[in-house]
Amino acid sequence: MAKGVKGFQHGNALGMRFSATRQPKKTGRKPTLYKQLFKTTLKRVEVELSKEDYYNVISYLMERTPGELKRIAKDENIPVWVSNIISAIFMDVKSGRINTLNTVFDRLFGKPTQIFEGEIESTVNHNVEVDLSILTTEELLQYNEILEKIRLKNKSSQTLEFNAKETVKTV
Repeated sequence: MAKGVKGFQHGNALGMRFSATRQPKKTGRKPTLYKQLFKTTLKRVEVELSKEDYYNVISYLMERTPGELKRIAKDENIPVWVSNIISAIFMDVKSGRINTLNTVFDRLFGKPTQIFEGEIESTVNHNVEVDLSILTTEELLQYNEILEKIRLKNKSSQTLEFNAKETVKTV
């Protein structure tokens, strides 16, 4: 399209404008993949493999010897996805990798949980006004215990800090 020209212009020889009488040869939506497969194979396309079946087949393949996998791969009646998994296993074996095993095991058993360890330091703003009148006696006692723990922890860390400074000064 020429620069500065927007859309279809009258007198354009490159195409034709559609109207009620002039319509494209292929009208309507494109047929779905399932309809195309039915037209090609004359077989109704339905899902025949459940998730559990898929996992069972994968588990079965992972437990076979290389000789058994080669025999299975030679069979022309196996599904394409089984053939792909077998060839991926052989490619990994040939190159000394375990990518396919990792992927398949993650599918079968889920990815392993990862534990992250670390310390979190936080400071509490003590200038916050808290209305303790809404607390019950039991809650007030629990609150007191928590505050006492915090005070004891602060005192022990200050004592350790003080002892460490003293040690440095005397040495």
